[in-house]
Amino acid sequence: MVLAAADELERFATAALEAIGMATDDAAYAAGVIVASDLAGHESHGMRRVPEYVERAADGLLDAGARPVIELDLGALVRLDGRRALGHIALRDVTDLAVERARAHGIAGVALRQASHAGRIADYCARGAKAGMAVLFFVNDSGGGQDVAPFGGDSPRLATNPIGAGIPRAREPHLVLDMSTSVIAKGRLTEERDRGTAIPPEWLTPGGAIRPSGAHKGTGLALVAEAFAGVLTGSGSVTADPPVDDQGVLCIAIDIARLRPLDEFTAEMERMLAYVRDVPLEAGHDAVRFPGETGAAMTAERLRTGVPVQDFTWRRLAAVAGDLGIEPPEPLS
Repeated sequence: MVLAAADELERFATAALEAIGMATDDAAYAAGVIVASDLAGHESHGMRRVPEYVERAADGLLDAGARPVIELDLGALVRLDGRRALGHIALRDVTDLAVERARAHGIAGVALRQASHAGRIADYCARGAKAGMAVLFFVNDSGGGQDVAPFGGDSPRLATNPIGAGIPRAREPHLVLDMSTSVIAKGRLTEERDRGTAIPPEWLTPGGAIRPSGAHKGTGLALVAEAFAGVLTGSGSVTADPPVDDQGVLCIAIDIARLRPLDEFTAEMERMLAYVRDVPLEAGHDAVRFPGETGAAMTAERLRTGVPVQDFTWRRLAAVAGDLGIEPPEPLS
Protein backbone atom coordinates (compact mmCIF):
# COMPACT_ATOMS: atom_id res chain seq x y z
CA MET A 1 0.00 0.00 0.00
CA VAL A 2 1.27 3.49 -0.90
CA LEU A 3 -0.07 6.70 0.63
CA ALA A 4 -0.32 9.76 -1.59
CA ALA A 5 -1.78 13.23 -1.25
CA ALA A 6 -5.01 13.80 -3.17
CA ASP A 7 -3.64 16.86 -4.97
CA GLU A 8 -0.59 14.87 -6.14
CA LEU A 9 -2.83 12.16 -7.57
CA GLU A 10 -4.92 14.83 -9.29
CA ARG A 11 -1.76 16.39 -10.72
CA PHE A 12 -0.69 13.06 -12.19
CA ALA A 13 -4.13 12.10 -13.51
CA THR A 14 -4.51 15.53 -15.14
CA ALA A 15 -1.12 15.20 -16.83
CA ALA A 16 -1.92 11.68 -18.07
CA LEU A 17 -5.25 12.74 -19.56
CA GLU A 18 -3.69 15.80 -21.18
CA ALA A 19 -1.01 13.55 -22.66
CA ILE A 20 -3.64 11.46 -24.47
CA GLY A 21 -5.29 14.56 -25.95
CA MET A 22 -7.72 15.97 -23.42
CA ALA A 23 -8.10 19.74 -22.98
CA THR A 24 -6.56 21.03 -19.76
CA ASP A 25 -9.83 22.09 -18.11
CA ASP A 26 -11.52 18.81 -18.96
CA ALA A 27 -8.51 16.80 -17.81
CA ALA A 28 -8.48 18.63 -14.48
CA TYR A 29 -12.21 18.04 -13.99
CA ALA A 30 -11.98 14.33 -14.83
CA ALA A 31 -8.93 13.93 -12.59
CA GLY A 32 -10.87 15.47 -9.72
CA VAL A 33 -13.72 12.98 -10.19
CA ILE A 34 -11.28 10.06 -10.44
CA VAL A 35 -9.49 11.00 -7.22
CA ALA A 36 -12.83 11.70 -5.51
CA SER A 37 -13.60 7.98 -5.97
CA ASP A 38 -10.41 7.02 -4.12
CA LEU A 39 -11.13 9.57 -1.41
CA ALA A 40 -14.62 8.16 -0.88
CA GLY A 41 -13.30 4.60 -0.63
CA HIS A 42 -14.37 3.47 -4.10
CA GLU A 43 -10.93 2.57 -5.45
CA SER A 44 -12.52 0.50 -8.21
CA HIS A 45 -13.33 3.75 -10.05
CA GLY A 46 -10.30 5.74 -8.94
CA MET A 47 -6.64 5.88 -9.96
CA ARG A 48 -6.62 2.23 -11.03
CA ARG A 49 -8.72 3.35 -14.01
CA VAL A 50 -6.16 5.83 -15.38
CA PRO A 51 -4.08 3.16 -17.18
CA GLU A 52 -7.31 1.74 -18.58
CA TYR A 53 -8.27 5.10 -20.06
CA VAL A 54 -4.81 5.48 -21.59
CA GLU A 55 -5.16 2.01 -23.15
CA ARG A 56 -8.66 2.72 -24.44
CA ALA A 57 -7.40 5.90 -26.11
CA ALA A 58 -4.54 3.98 -27.75
CA ASP A 59 -7.01 1.34 -28.97
CA GLY A 60 -9.39 3.93 -30.45
CA LEU A 61 -12.14 3.15 -27.94
CA LEU A 62 -11.86 6.58 -26.30
CA ASP A 63 -11.49 9.96 -28.02
CA ALA A 64 -9.93 12.04 -25.25
CA GLY A 65 -10.41 15.30 -27.13
CA ALA A 66 -14.09 14.76 -27.92
CA ARG A 67 -17.09 16.45 -26.31
CA PRO A 68 -20.72 15.31 -26.63
CA VAL A 69 -22.89 17.04 -29.21
CA ILE A 70 -26.67 17.50 -29.31
CA GLU A 71 -28.21 15.37 -32.06
CA LEU A 72 -31.90 15.71 -31.06
CA ASP A 73 -33.37 18.72 -29.24
CA LEU A 74 -37.04 18.84 -28.23
CA GLY A 75 -36.61 21.35 -25.43
CA ALA A 76 -37.35 19.28 -22.34
CA LEU A 77 -36.07 16.14 -24.06
CA VAL A 78 -32.58 16.01 -25.55
CA ARG A 79 -30.31 13.30 -26.94
CA LEU A 80 -26.53 13.63 -27.07
CA ASP A 81 -23.99 11.75 -29.12
CA GLY A 82 -21.08 11.17 -26.74
CA ARG A 83 -18.62 10.65 -29.62
CA ARG A 84 -16.66 8.30 -27.33
CA ALA A 85 -15.61 11.16 -25.08
CA LEU A 86 -14.41 10.20 -21.62
CA GLY A 87 -17.55 9.47 -19.65
CA HIS A 88 -16.61 11.84 -16.82
CA ILE A 89 -16.84 14.75 -19.26
CA ALA A 90 -19.91 13.38 -21.03
CA LEU A 91 -21.81 12.88 -17.74
CA ARG A 92 -20.83 16.34 -16.52
CA ASP A 93 -22.29 17.83 -19.70
CA VAL A 94 -25.40 15.63 -19.47
CA THR A 95 -26.01 16.72 -15.87
CA ASP A 96 -25.52 20.40 -16.58
CA LEU A 97 -27.80 20.27 -19.62
CA ALA A 98 -30.48 18.40 -17.66
CA VAL A 99 -30.33 21.06 -14.92
CA GLU A 100 -30.53 23.87 -17.47
CA ARG A 101 -33.51 22.37 -19.28
CA ALA A 102 -35.32 21.48 -16.04
CA ARG A 103 -35.03 25.11 -14.93
CA ALA A 104 -36.68 26.10 -18.19
CA HIS A 105 -39.36 23.39 -18.32
CA GLY A 106 -39.73 22.06 -14.77
CA ILE A 107 -38.61 18.58 -15.79
CA ALA A 108 -36.14 17.39 -18.40
CA GLY A 109 -34.71 14.18 -19.77
CA VAL A 110 -31.27 14.00 -21.37
CA ALA A 111 -30.25 10.83 -23.18
CA LEU A 112 -26.64 9.99 -24.01
CA ARG A 113 -25.27 7.33 -26.29
CA GLN A 114 -21.76 6.34 -27.34
CA ALA A 115 -19.76 7.64 -24.39
CA SER A 116 -16.75 5.98 -22.84
CA HIS A 117 -16.53 4.80 -19.22
CA ALA A 118 -17.99 7.33 -16.76
CA GLY A 119 -16.74 6.15 -13.36
CA ARG A 120 -19.01 6.65 -10.35
CA ILE A 121 -22.48 8.04 -11.01
CA ALA A 122 -22.52 9.53 -7.49
CA ASP A 123 -20.53 12.58 -8.56
CA TYR A 124 -23.18 13.60 -11.10
CA CYS A 125 -26.03 12.82 -8.72
CA ALA A 126 -24.41 15.18 -6.21
CA ARG A 127 -23.84 17.79 -8.92
CA GLY A 128 -27.54 17.79 -9.78
CA ALA A 129 -28.64 17.86 -6.14
CA LYS A 130 -26.31 20.78 -5.41
CA ALA A 131 -28.11 22.69 -8.16
CA GLY A 132 -31.43 22.17 -6.36
CA MET A 133 -32.62 19.37 -8.60
CA ALA A 134 -33.86 15.88 -7.92
CA VAL A 135 -32.04 13.74 -10.48
CA LEU A 136 -32.22 10.13 -11.62
CA PHE A 137 -29.62 8.28 -13.69
CA PHE A 138 -29.89 4.97 -15.53
CA VAL A 139 -26.74 3.54 -17.12
CA ASN A 140 -25.91 0.58 -19.35
CA ASP A 141 -22.93 -0.58 -21.44
CA SER A 142 -24.67 -0.33 -24.83
CA GLY A 143 -25.17 -4.09 -24.83
CA GLY A 144 -21.59 -4.92 -23.85
CA GLY A 145 -20.07 -5.53 -20.44
CA GLN A 146 -22.16 -8.64 -19.86
CA ASP A 147 -20.90 -9.96 -16.53
CA VAL A 148 -24.15 -10.48 -14.58
CA ALA A 149 -26.50 -13.45 -14.69
CA PRO A 150 -30.25 -12.85 -14.48
CA PHE A 151 -31.82 -14.32 -11.35
CA GLY A 152 -32.06 -18.06 -11.82
CA GLY A 153 -29.46 -18.10 -14.60
CA ASP A 154 -25.83 -19.25 -14.51
CA SER A 155 -24.34 -17.30 -17.44
CA PRO A 156 -23.95 -13.55 -18.02
CA ARG A 157 -26.71 -11.76 -19.90
CA LEU A 158 -26.66 -8.29 -18.28
CA ALA A 159 -24.17 -5.58 -17.34
CA THR A 160 -23.93 -4.16 -13.83
CA ASN A 161 -26.28 -1.37 -15.00
CA PRO A 162 -25.97 1.30 -12.28
CA ILE A 163 -28.91 3.38 -11.10
CA GLY A 164 -28.27 6.68 -9.34
CA ALA A 165 -30.29 9.41 -7.64
CA GLY A 166 -29.44 12.77 -6.15
CA ILE A 167 -31.83 14.59 -3.79
CA PRO A 168 -31.04 17.92 -2.09
CA ARG A 169 -30.71 18.15 1.66
CA ALA A 170 -30.45 21.29 3.78
CA ARG A 171 -26.67 20.82 3.80
CA GLU A 172 -24.10 18.59 2.19
CA PRO A 173 -23.67 15.71 1.81
CA HIS A 174 -26.87 15.49 -0.18
CA LEU A 175 -28.79 12.25 -0.39
CA VAL A 176 -26.89 10.45 -3.14
CA LEU A 177 -27.60 6.88 -4.19
CA ASP A 178 -25.25 5.14 -6.62
CA MET A 179 -25.80 1.41 -6.86
CA SER A 180 -25.05 -1.33 -9.30
CA THR A 181 -27.96 -3.65 -9.95
CA SER A 182 -25.56 -6.56 -9.38
CA VAL A 183 -24.50 -7.84 -5.97
CA ILE A 184 -21.05 -6.31 -6.61
CA ALA A 185 -19.78 -3.88 -9.24
CA LYS A 186 -17.41 -5.39 -11.83
CA GLY A 187 -14.72 -2.86 -10.92
CA ARG A 188 -14.97 -3.80 -7.25
CA LEU A 189 -14.71 -7.49 -8.12
CA THR A 190 -11.61 -6.82 -10.22
CA GLU A 191 -10.11 -4.70 -7.43
CA GLU A 192 -10.60 -7.49 -4.89
CA ARG A 193 -9.08 -10.06 -7.22
CA ASP A 194 -6.06 -7.85 -7.84
CA ARG A 195 -5.60 -7.57 -4.08
CA GLY A 196 -5.66 -11.34 -3.79
CA THR A 197 -8.77 -11.22 -1.63
CA ALA A 198 -10.89 -14.36 -1.45
CA ILE A 199 -14.11 -13.73 -3.38
CA PRO A 200 -17.22 -14.53 -1.31
CA PRO A 201 -19.09 -17.40 -2.98
CA GLU A 202 -22.38 -15.51 -2.72
CA TRP A 203 -21.07 -12.94 -5.21
CA LEU A 204 -20.84 -15.39 -8.11
CA THR A 205 -22.96 -18.15 -9.62
CA PRO A 206 -21.40 -21.63 -9.97
CA GLY A 207 -20.61 -20.70 -13.57
CA GLY A 208 -18.69 -17.60 -12.52
CA ALA A 209 -21.21 -14.88 -13.43
CA ILE A 210 -21.89 -12.03 -11.01
CA ARG A 211 -25.21 -12.44 -9.22
CA PRO A 212 -27.92 -9.75 -9.35
CA SER A 213 -28.47 -7.64 -6.24
CA GLY A 214 -31.46 -8.78 -4.22
CA ALA A 215 -32.15 -11.80 -6.42
CA HIS A 216 -35.13 -11.16 -8.75
CA LYS A 217 -35.33 -7.50 -7.64
CA GLY A 218 -31.85 -6.77 -8.97
CA THR A 219 -32.67 -8.38 -12.28
CA GLY A 220 -35.81 -6.25 -12.52
CA LEU A 221 -33.85 -3.06 -11.83
CA ALA A 222 -31.16 -4.08 -14.34
CA LEU A 223 -33.79 -4.56 -17.03
CA VAL A 224 -35.26 -1.12 -16.26
CA ALA A 225 -31.79 0.43 -16.57
CA GLU A 226 -31.14 -1.51 -19.78
CA ALA A 227 -34.45 -0.30 -21.24
CA PHE A 228 -33.99 3.35 -20.26
CA ALA A 229 -30.25 3.71 -20.89
CA GLY A 230 -29.93 1.36 -23.84
CA VAL A 231 -33.18 0.85 -25.72
CA LEU A 232 -34.70 4.31 -25.19
CA THR A 233 -31.51 6.29 -25.83
CA GLY A 234 -30.56 4.29 -28.92
CA SER A 235 -27.27 3.37 -27.29
CA GLY A 236 -27.88 -0.35 -27.72
CA SER A 237 -28.97 -3.19 -25.45
CA VAL A 238 -27.78 -6.66 -24.56
CA THR A 239 -27.55 -9.16 -27.38
CA ALA A 240 -25.72 -12.36 -28.27
CA ASP A 241 -23.30 -10.29 -30.38
CA PRO A 242 -22.68 -7.21 -28.20
CA PRO A 243 -20.94 -4.13 -29.56
CA VAL A 244 -18.07 -2.27 -27.93
CA ASP A 245 -19.05 -1.44 -24.35
CA ASP A 246 -19.71 2.27 -24.71
CA GLN A 247 -22.09 3.69 -22.13
CA GLY A 248 -25.68 4.74 -22.57
CA VAL A 249 -27.26 7.06 -20.02
CA LEU A 250 -30.65 8.57 -19.31
CA CYS A 251 -30.72 11.47 -16.85
CA ILE A 252 -34.01 12.88 -15.60
CA ALA A 253 -33.95 16.16 -13.67
CA ILE A 254 -36.85 17.74 -11.75
CA ASP A 255 -36.74 21.37 -10.63
CA ILE A 256 -37.98 21.03 -7.06
CA ALA A 257 -38.74 24.73 -6.76
CA ARG A 258 -41.45 24.35 -9.42
CA LEU A 259 -43.40 22.08 -7.05
CA ARG A 260 -42.63 23.67 -3.67
CA PRO A 261 -40.05 26.10 -2.24
CA LEU A 262 -36.66 24.42 -2.05
CA ASP A 263 -36.09 25.38 1.59
CA GLU A 264 -39.43 23.80 2.56
CA PHE A 265 -38.48 20.65 0.67
CA THR A 266 -35.07 20.35 2.32
CA ALA A 267 -36.52 21.10 5.76
CA GLU A 268 -38.98 18.25 5.38
CA MET A 269 -36.19 16.02 4.08
CA GLU A 270 -34.23 16.68 7.27
CA ARG A 271 -37.26 15.94 9.46
CA MET A 272 -37.89 12.71 7.60
CA LEU A 273 -34.26 11.61 7.79
CA ALA A 274 -34.00 12.49 11.47
CA TYR A 275 -37.01 10.29 12.19
CA VAL A 276 -35.54 7.39 10.23
CA ARG A 277 -32.17 7.77 11.96
CA ASP A 278 -33.74 7.84 15.45
CA VAL A 279 -34.23 4.09 15.72
CA PRO A 280 -33.00 1.42 18.14
CA LEU A 281 -29.83 -0.02 16.63
CA GLU A 282 -29.29 -3.61 15.70
CA ALA A 283 -26.38 -5.32 17.45
CA GLY A 284 -23.11 -4.59 15.69
CA HIS A 285 -24.18 -1.21 14.30
CA ASP A 286 -23.24 2.15 15.79
CA ALA A 287 -25.46 4.41 13.66
CA VAL A 288 -27.87 4.61 10.76
CA ARG A 289 -26.12 6.26 7.83
CA PHE A 290 -27.71 7.60 4.68
CA PRO A 291 -26.42 7.37 1.10
CA GLY A 292 -23.62 9.90 0.63
CA GLU A 293 -22.62 10.17 4.30
CA THR A 294 -20.07 7.36 4.53
CA GLY A 295 -18.19 8.55 1.46
CA ALA A 296 -18.15 12.14 2.74
CA ALA A 297 -16.71 11.04 6.09
CA MET A 298 -14.03 8.92 4.44
CA THR A 299 -13.16 11.77 2.07
CA ALA A 300 -12.56 14.12 5.00
CA GLU A 301 -10.35 11.50 6.70
CA ARG A 302 -8.28 10.72 3.59
CA LEU A 303 -7.75 14.38 2.82
CA ARG A 304 -6.10 14.59 6.25
CA THR A 305 -4.14 11.34 6.23
CA GLY A 306 -3.52 10.58 2.55
CA VAL A 307 -5.08 8.38 -0.10
CA PRO A 308 -4.11 4.69 -0.02
CA VAL A 309 -3.18 3.26 -3.41
CA GLN A 310 -2.61 -0.46 -3.89
CA ASP A 311 0.94 -1.46 -4.85
CA PHE A 312 -0.20 -3.02 -8.13
CA THR A 313 -1.99 0.20 -9.11
CA TRP A 314 1.03 2.31 -8.12
CA ARG A 315 3.28 0.22 -10.36
CA ARG A 316 0.87 0.59 -13.27
CA LEU A 317 0.78 4.37 -12.77
CA ALA A 318 4.59 4.46 -12.85
CA ALA A 319 4.54 2.47 -16.11
CA VAL A 320 2.00 4.88 -17.62
CA ALA A 321 4.21 7.80 -16.60
CA GLY A 322 7.12 6.24 -18.47
CA ASP A 323 5.02 5.53 -21.55
CA LEU A 324 3.61 9.07 -21.66
CA GLY A 325 6.79 10.87 -20.66
CA ILE A 326 5.28 12.56 -17.61
CA GLU A 327 6.36 12.76 -13.99
CA PRO A 328 5.10 9.78 -11.95
CA PRO A 329 3.09 10.42 -8.80
CA GLU A 330 5.07 11.01 -5.62
CA PRO A 331 4.12 9.21 -2.42
CA LEU A 332 3.79 10.95 0.90
CA SER A 333 7.06 10.83 2.78
